[in-house]
Amino acid sequence: MGTLNLIERDSIIRPVTKPGFWRRQFAPQVTWPQVSFDIVFGIVGPILCFTFDPIVFRGSFGDRPLLGDYKIYVYFFSGLQIIMLSLWLLAGAGFQFWNELVGAGLFLGGMFCLAIGVVLLPFSLVGLMLGIGIFGFTPFLTGIVYLRNGVRALRSPRTDISIFTRAVTFLLGSLVVIGAPLLLGLAIHQAVESSVDEIVHGDAPHASAAAHRIWPLKYLVGVESNKIVTAYQEASDPARKQLLKDCYQEITGEDIEVRMRIMQD
Repeated sequence: MGTLNLIERDSIIRPVTKPGFWRRQFAPQVTWPQVSFDIVFGIVGPILCFTFDPIVFRGSFGDRPLLGDYKIYVYFFSGLQIIMLSLWLLAGAGFQFWNELVGAGLFLGGMFCLAIGVVLLPFSLVGLMLGIGIFGFTPFLTGIVYLRNGVRALRSPRTDISIFTRAVTFLLGSLVVIGAPLLLGLAIHQAVESSVDEIVHGDAPHASAAAHRIWPLKYLVGVESNKIVTAYQEASDPARKQLLKDCYQEITGEDIEVRMRIMQD
């Protein structure tokens, strides 16, 4: 009887404490609200930000984009992050190498998103007055999503507890998620630059053919197209200017005159 009273008394004295907010976000237990949040801000949100981007990678207001020189690499890096997060949410933990690869990739993606959010913070605060600044805060939420899932992937059960093995696997995963977009971006950059040179220096048939080749990549064309604008400014033959204008219109969807005024500002 005394023991029973002691147990009852002990259960009353020691209340159940609920984990803090941030501890719950990074806890191994996955909740459906967290999954919904991850889908919205880890997959849908970044896609919408890139689609309706007004100033960061595409200058929709007639001004030069803030990070237009890096958009091809950021697009591929973010696309890889979205794919990895989608596969992780669908499949969950698997082979040790897979867990380490996804963990490293999403962890680096989270740090990258937080860095982008800090860079865009002044513009986001100003943009709130225009009703578009809310998109500038999305990288912070996306960063939390990637960090949370990256940490969970790295904490997945493993058979090898060697710190060296984990460090090597993490480093390999980091090289994959950084190197793959970088190499693919460089390859596309060289292909676009080669076609732009053909437009600038080639005759009408070759210039038109080069513009057709670039057209499928028009959303990835960045500063390479400035060569066409420069050639347009320097050209004196009306037929040549019209050819350059048409080619620029085809591969960018923009008016070369507008771009020329932006470059002159």
